[in-house]
Amino acid sequence: MLLNFIKVDFRTKVLVEKYTELISAGVKPSEILVLVQNSTLKKQFVDKILENIKIDAIEKLNVHSFFSIVYNTLIENWCFIENAIPSDKHFILPNLVGLEVSQFLLKDILKHVEVKGYNSKKSLLHQIFRRYSLIVQNHLSNEQIQERSKILKESFADDAELIIKKLLSSTLKSRSLDYLRQTLIFNHVYKHTDYFKNIKYLLVDDADEMTPVCFDFISYLKPQLKDWIICFDSLGSSRCGYLSADTSIECKLVHLFNEDVQTDKNIFSQGEIIFSNILENKHERLENFTLTSLSKRAEILDFTIEKIQNLFKKNIPASDITIITPLQDDMLRFTLEENLKHSCNLMFLSGSEKLIDNPLVKASLGILKLMLGIEISEMDLRVILSDYLGIPLKYCCPIFEGYKKTGGFPPISLEFYNEKYQKFIEVFEEVKEKNTKLSTKVFDLFYKLVDFANETKINKFNFFIKQLRDFESVLGAKTVIERADEIITQIENSIIAENPSTTLEIGENDLVIATPQKIIDNKISSKYQFWLDVSHSDWVKTDTGPLYNAWVFQADWTKDEYTVEDDIFLAKQKTARILRKLLLLAQEHVWACSSLFDPSGVENLGGIEDYLAGEANEDDNNAKPVFKITPRDDQKPVLDYKKGSMAISAVPGAGKTTILLALIIKLIERGVIPTNIFVLTYMDSAARNFRERIKNMCPNTTLLPNISTIHGLALKIIKENSNFERLNLSADFDICDDTQRMRIIKGITGKFTKTEADEFDRAISVLKLQEGDISKPSSDKKIEKFKTFFKEYQAQLREANLIDYDDILIMSVKLLENNPDILEYYQNICEYIIEDEAQDSSGVQQRLIGLLSGKHKNLIRCGDINQAITTTFSNADVEGFRRFIAEADTTVEMNHSQRCTQDVMTLANNLVNFGNEILPKAFFTSYMQGVTGKNPVSENAIFSRVFENAFAERNFVLKEIKNILTRNKNATIGILLRNNYQVASWAGFINDAGLKSITRSESLGQKGVFNTIFSILKFIQNPFDNEVLVSTYETLADLGFYKQRLQLEIRASEKPFIEKDGDDIESAALAQFLWDMQYWLNSSTLPLEELVIRIGLFYYTSDIEKSNVYLIAILVKRLNASGKFDLTLQRLEELAKKPTLSGFKFFSEEEDKDAMRGKVQIMTLHKSKGDEFEYVFLPEMAEKNLSIDVSKAKTKASTIFMEEVRAFNPSYKSKSELELREFNSEESLRLLYVAITRAQLKLYITTSAKAKGWGNKETEQEPSVIFGNILL
Repeated sequence: MLLNFIKVDFRTKVLVEKYTELISAGVKPSEILVLVQNSTLKKQFVDKILENIKIDAIEKLNVHSFFSIVYNTLIENWCFIENAIPSDKHFILPNLVGLEVSQFLLKDILKHVEVKGYNSKKSLLHQIFRRYSLIVQNHLSNEQIQERSKILKESFADDAELIIKKLLSSTLKSRSLDYLRQTLIFNHVYKHTDYFKNIKYLLVDDADEMTPVCFDFISYLKPQLKDWIICFDSLGSSRCGYLSADTSIECKLVHLFNEDVQTDKNIFSQGEIIFSNILENKHERLENFTLTSLSKRAEILDFTIEKIQNLFKKNIPASDITIITPLQDDMLRFTLEENLKHSCNLMFLSGSEKLIDNPLVKASLGILKLMLGIEISEMDLRVILSDYLGIPLKYCCPIFEGYKKTGGFPPISLEFYNEKYQKFIEVFEEVKEKNTKLSTKVFDLFYKLVDFANETKINKFNFFIKQLRDFESVLGAKTVIERADEIITQIENSIIAENPSTTLEIGENDLVIATPQKIIDNKISSKYQFWLDVSHSDWVKTDTGPLYNAWVFQADWTKDEYTVEDDIFLAKQKTARILRKLLLLAQEHVWACSSLFDPSGVENLGGIEDYLAGEANEDDNNAKPVFKITPRDDQKPVLDYKKGSMAISAVPGAGKTTILLALIIKLIERGVIPTNIFVLTYMDSAARNFRERIKNMCPNTTLLPNISTIHGLALKIIKENSNFERLNLSADFDICDDTQRMRIIKGITGKFTKTEADEFDRAISVLKLQEGDISKPSSDKKIEKFKTFFKEYQAQLREANLIDYDDILIMSVKLLENNPDILEYYQNICEYIIEDEAQDSSGVQQRLIGLLSGKHKNLIRCGDINQAITTTFSNADVEGFRRFIAEADTTVEMNHSQRCTQDVMTLANNLVNFGNEILPKAFFTSYMQGVTGKNPVSENAIFSRVFENAFAERNFVLKEIKNILTRNKNATIGILLRNNYQVASWAGFINDAGLKSITRSESLGQKGVFNTIFSILKFIQNPFDNEVLVSTYETLADLGFYKQRLQLEIRASEKPFIEKDGDDIESAALAQFLWDMQYWLNSSTLPLEELVIRIGLFYYTSDIEKSNVYLIAILVKRLNASGKFDLTLQRLEELAKKPTLSGFKFFSEEEDKDAMRGKVQIMTLHKSKGDEFEYVFLPEMAEKNLSIDVSKAKTKASTIFMEEVRAFNPSYKSKSELELREFNSEESLRLLYVAITRAQLKLYITTSAKAKGWGNKETEQEPSVIFGNILL
């Protein structure tokens, strides 16, 4: 029988009943073959059979997963296999190993095979294995592989074929057979032996997840079968793509068995809905399904935990709840453990845990290294002493000091735990001297020294020993010792499946957290499911790369081309099948959670959110009011817009965001599909604001416009539909953030001075965005050095499989320009494009927008040339927006504002006039006008003064702020400064005065969360140095976590203070600090990113703070790739000094406007853009800080060099030195305009006639020219 049944339990019941019936009829178990998906389902099936069979005794059941039958067949037919292998050396048994050994062998092969044009060895290894797996699982012949290579126009096919042949030869020679190699040999065995001759009955479950190579085996068995039951779900095949489940299995089974399919009459409406939503772009609502959209991932976790805790209060057992997400990181693990570990047992199933994260494994590797003379770090030594031997680290100072001197364990006596230490020394020396295998040494050490370890840790430790034995079996014990350093590195990077040697058993108190595929593979059904991170792209990962295409490399691929449409359709098919199977396993309700931003703080790229229209969120008890706006006369033309190009010039406070939102809603009401509206912003914060506001305005809509930064859209274009392949990128390419960039730059700066390296680093972006040509030689030595620097930087990016932020824009443009099919796809869906802050758009960005709007030509660009303040450092093309204003079909000037008092607006308008007189290109002539009855009213709204010195100026500002807060404790106050160093200085001054301040800075070093974590990490680095402990104490006390001025006792301690007993300390506050630091010291053996999370969440509790803790943990994880604690802290310290940090978007307290009231917000002039304050202070307005007078301005050498780099583009017209000074002064004028227009009620502009410079010497300085011109 062929049964197409969707209900999992029913299929199993049918198969068990059939098996029992056959046994009862006298059929031998050896005549029945049962195939299930995996070992867990195998155990469940066997248990059910044993429950049902009435016979007293029975032989071994023939129940297998496909790979287990492969494994057993090879073991039992090894003599036949060995005899068939032409070899001088024979093996009694094969080495049936894991993929780690094969990867090790492949690395050796790749050392000697050059794949020209392929840049990353790490990516190459990954790609080769994927290709190899697809070939094996689909049973492809050489001819079929070559056909598929032609279809894909592969440039690396010959190299890949050679590498795989060498791998097959190497594994056969050593008989090191991983599951893929076993499968190839299995195909030969069953066809050339009578091993399966007794099989007369075949029972198969989950045939829809079957691979072609498994189907070929069933086809071989078919002629000898008397009966069969093959169960499948025709819309299943969730493992299609790379895992090679055959989506056409129903047709093949019908043809093979020549019978009709019996189909389940039950209709699964949820499955039909999800399929139509995904494949037909419908938006039907799912029943018993709630989609909740949040801002930050921390909010997703808080929401989920609260829901689960409520279910527990209703006596729902943990086993009735599952959490499903492809994004299983430390943030998820730690948050769930901290909040739910006392209520249930958390069972994580991901298949992506690093073996080295197991402390027993890490300690064992550290001990092995010491035995082999390989140096280890003090942090690795701590793991041995603390996690392996159980000695508290505060007693280990003598051991650390001795190790630094001798490189080994010193022969000393400890005051405490001496017996343990002496026993370890004895066993260490004994095992070291024995001439035994490494795996035996590891086992002996564990057996003699470790007192207790839980089952999970033991399972991982056993897997580790198996890996060592695999290497020893294949390479020989002697070679393993000779190449121990390489093998240990391989194991340290090894990723293993959860509980690799055990089957899955879920108890009533077990709450499963798993990837979607793990839930499906193990058929984990539960009453309640939580789908997390549904807006993250990991839900729809691609199945293609430069060396493999999981769709074309399927056995049943018949087309002679592979198109963008194919990629989209097949990826959607896979997503639909996965989500349908998940819904089948949900019994009562599903909660799905999305967030606007991913764990790194950058915008999510879509995921599956658009397909999930659920019921109204039960938490939304009150209907939100319908969004309405009464436009002003200057705003009305925007809402009258129908089509074509429209330029909107908007003065500060004109309400452009509100009117653009109103336009978007009006377009939707006219019938425009929301997802065909693309809203592009310059800053992440603006995208965040747009998305959150439109979601609040349209709470019941199931579709939202595409709202993102321009970089976000460009990256989406590259990643979607496997478009990256056209750029010769692999699927796992990454974006080079500042952590990676810093490593690359450091690696190539040996030939350059620090000044050159810093300057060249900045010039990279200039060169790329200017699209310069560096092929022409130059007589300028500095230019030639820069070219060398740039080429090395690009080579390092390619080797690491990275692209940088400038590449995102450039590659997306080239992708569209060079691929008409991709361009057509995006032009079709980009029906309306709305660009905010258009004055900040670069030439490349404008090209991208022009390409996307090329078909419908509905382009709205909104901005304010007078707020173009990034032209000197970002390649912003303000002239491009000027041209657009002049050429657009419709031009709208929104020149009314209700933000400021009349005095402030008059000052801003006077600045425009003043600017036009001295630098005609500085401003766009548009004057701010008030809105009758709407603007704030304040007498003497402008205050300006030049103080005698900086001390007097600061005291005045402080006194004014205190007076303001005395009158209104909830006032909003901003201090705006030209440079980051001024922000830090003023923040210290305000804080020391007892006021609460917030530094609106992107600098890591100015964030309290970071300083908290970093200060404790610095202590952990040197825990026995009292001065370091004092520094940590002072930082944490300044941040308000401990009582201040208690550090003298720490300094006065003759021995390391950390060794003291807290009970002996008189001050309770200091004792608490000591206990906390001892806790962090003992926690220092945790994976570093987990330690960061633990520290951060111990001291911080708000959503914003927690989100930033997770961001810092991700940052640390990336920096800690080498596992060297000291180096990671050094890099962190360097990053903390940078004014901004690319790749990580920290959340700011200003997102909570109410939290800003009553605090002094301190930031740079640039950072203030887009904000407003009731009271604004502009101190230190000296000409040297904000150069406006062209005649006195100075041009930096670095500015001239950047201009020379821009000139690499032959079409670029270089600026003279005078033009550069004018260009900089123009931006300074606009920067001042931005600062002035932040003020609502009152504006203070001050400076001092004297200021302290180098050497703390007070010298005279010239006030800004505005004091004698517009400030009279």
